[in-house]
Amino acid sequence: MRGHEPIIQARLQGQVPAWVLVNDYPCATDWTTWGDFPTVCVDQDPIDRLDLRFLVGVKVSVTSPDLARVQALFQKIKAAGASLVGAGHIQTGVHWLDQTGWAAVFFKEES
Repeated sequence: MRGHEPIIQARLQGQVPAWVLVNDYPCATDWTTWGDFPTVCVDQDPIDRLDLRFLVGVKVSVTSPDLARVQALFQKIKAAGASLVGAGHIQTGVHWLDQTGWAAVFFKEES
């Protein structure tokens, strides 16, 4: 997992990012340099070994070109305590307007 360390440091200082992008494909994680949305790369990481506690109470977008992995990540991020999770299966080679892959959204109920 790459790109999560600055999020953890911010969380320790009481800051909560508006959104975190979790990408299951090779991607840049130098988001702090450019002031972009926090981006975490989990490409090829064993999902069952990811520690996602830094996502508690955070809105998360998760995408992957692998259907089984994005569905597993969706469940793992929900279980970690994210407040909202939007997940999508990216179909490689298909224009973004023509995507028909699996997608799901989860909203954590307020207690």
